[in-house]
Amino acid sequence: QYSSGIGLETSLLFAQEGANVLLVDINEQAVQKAAALVSQKFPNVKTASTKADVGKEADIKAAVEKAVSEFGRLDVMVRRFILYLTTFL
Repeated sequence: QYSSGIGLETSLLFAQEGANVLLVDINEQAVQKAAALVSQKFPNVKTASTKADVGKEADIKAAVEKAVSEFGRLDVMVRRFILYLTTFL
């Protein structure tokens, strides 16, 4: 299994347009597989991945630092996560 949904599709669209992408997910194995998929589909762009909890400021800062380290700069950041709520009747 790999990361999926809006985050992966957004990464694929950016890569399709020639952007280098850093994929971030709390599940390290899943995000590595997703990054490999992006690399496979778009071998001419740089792709990297990192494990992070986007609910933690320190993790977000570390992800930004990795993007700058890998690509020299950060132009766009898409923060997307889903919060599941249960309503009891």
